[in-house]
Amino acid sequence: MRPLLTLPLLAALAAAGCGSNGGAPRLARADVAPLIRLADRISHEGPCAQARDIRELDRHRTALVSSHRVPAALAGSLSSGVDALVEQAPVCVPAVARSTPAPEQPATTPVVPGEDRQERHGKHEHGHGHGHKHGHGDEGGD
Repeated sequence: MRPLLTLPLLAALAAAGCGSNGGAPRLARADVAPLIRLADRISHEGPCAQARDIRELDRHRTALVSSHRVPAALAGSLSSGVDALVEQAPVCVPAVARSTPAPEQPATTPVVPGEDRQERHGKHEHGHGHGHKHGHGDEGGD
C-alpha cells in the first residue's frame, strides 16, 4: 500500500484532535491518538500488518461513531477516510513453506499377474549349475 493513502486521513485526524481550532468540532485527544498511531503505522507496514491494522482502525472508528464520541461534522470525513483504507486493504496471503520434491524411486519391473520370475527374466538358463553341459568335452568317460 502506498503511504500517500493514509496522509489525508492522518491530516484530518490531527486537525480533528487539535486544541483550539476556532471552536470547530473536534475529537477528544484520547480518542484520536490511537487512530493517528494506527494510520501512521499502516503507511510503513507490510501487507499482512496493514490488513490487520486497517481492520483495527475500522473497529476503533465504528466504536467511536456508535458511542457518539465523534462530532457529526467530523463523522463523515472520518468515515470516508477509513472506508477508503478498508477498500484498498491488501490481501494477506500467509507464506507457504517450500516443499522439497520426494526422492525418485528406483524403477521396478512391473509384475504381471500369472507370470513367474523365470518368465520375467527370460526363459533360458544362465548356467548356474542346472545340469547343462557347456562344451567342456567328455570328461571321465570310457
